[in-house]
Amino acid sequence: MQISVKVAKAIERRRVFVVDDNESFRAAIEFMLHDEYEAHEFASASATLAKAEQIRPDLLVLAEGVIRVNGLDLIQEFLARVPETKIIVIVDQISSGFGQDCVAEGAHGFLAKPLKIELLRDKVDALLSARKKSGPIPRAVLNLR
Repeated sequence: MQISVKVAKAIERRRVFVVDDNESFRAAIEFMLHDEYEAHEFASASATLAKAEQIRPDLLVLAEGVIRVNGLDLIQEFLARVPETKIIVIVDQISSGFGQDCVAEGAHGFLAKPLKIELLRDKVDALLSARKKSGPIPRAVLNLR
């Protein structure tokens, strides 16, 4: 039996979970990523955790609001349950320092609103290709200094 190129490509696609209580924002991020990644939207951390244990994501895109509602330890909880998953946090303002707090808790990077498609794609691509190759992730892409 021969697998078609389309099916083989779908099998190789990386899985991204987008978690935000704002439906429009979730849909926008999912739309930005859907052409290259298998993207799924979730409105809550609990729904995401349950699904993550069933179909393990390669990447979580977490909104600041979801983390604030559930606490910073949400990042550690995700990493404990699905340790191979990378996490990007979308913060409301870069100047708040919340992104750095999330990185200190184990997130792999952050982006600030308003999101630019190129920056989001660059960060996602860097994290997921780094996972594949196990090489270092450029500090500029991860907002680390």
